[in-house]
Amino acid sequence: MKTALVILNRPQDVTGLLAAGLSVLRAVGGTALSVLAAREPPEDTILPTEEMLTDTDRARIRAQQREWADGLHGHYHDWLVKCRADGTLGDMETNWLDPEISVERLIRAYASEVDLIVIGFPQSHDSDQKRRAVRAAIFDSTRPVLFIPPGWDGSVGRKVLLAWKDTASCRRTFLSARPILDAAGEVEVVGDGAASAVGELLPGLSVTPVKADDDSAPVEVAAALQRLCRDNGRDMLVMGGYAHGRLYNHIIGSVTQIMLENPQIPIFMQH
Repeated sequence: MKTALVILNRPQDVTGLLAAGLSVLRAVGGTALSVLAAREPPEDTILPTEEMLTDTDRARIRAQQREWADGLHGHYHDWLVKCRADGTLGDMETNWLDPEISVERLIRAYASEVDLIVIGFPQSHDSDQKRRAVRAAIFDSTRPVLFIPPGWDGSVGRKVLLAWKDTASCRRTFLSARPILDAAGEVEVVGDGAASAVGELLPGLSVTPVKADDDSAPVEVAAALQRLCRDNGRDMLVMGGYAHGRLYNHIIGSVTQIMLENPQIPIFMQH
């Protein structure tokens, strides 16, 4: 795990996302942190049923997107200056990126080229492109994603809880998280057959099995995981990213969906 891409959205979350990305990379011996403020193409800001954009509309939207990206860059610059002054940055390479780009091209051109994606939890007031970017990062990039809650200013990846489920997605997630787990101070694991599974997947890793309430309902599983993290002072939850059909999620929900809608702790996941 040498490179990470931090995808920015809300100004108030910039410092937390950058600090989390840098902290994880430094812990695992990473070398390069790229920071992305993806400006939305004008056509991506309207619904298919809306009228065609005029040249004036396009110019206005592009100006708004540029103002948004410039604002994020200001926060990034302030963070960079501080990190260089206090030595936090070390010899880490940093790159600023602010292209006008669609979600599909974003994933293909940037997200699929790094070892880790760092992003904020989705919020109800996010634009459609930002929500699609979150979903694409999980399900289309083939890369692990680290979600950081709004306002998070604690450590990341020092005290980790592994949530085991016997799926291909969970196996991939655990394997991808290995560099972070090796650098962590404490690692706990929960789930049926979790200890033996970790022993096979991650030989040599020292983990402590813990128990959660035995309930298969997604909302109860999510609540139990959050409770374990909160009560035991965990600063990262590692779990697979599971996709069901849209109708299923609307009626029943899924653990992934519930966890993403209730940001309490950094979550590392991979589909």
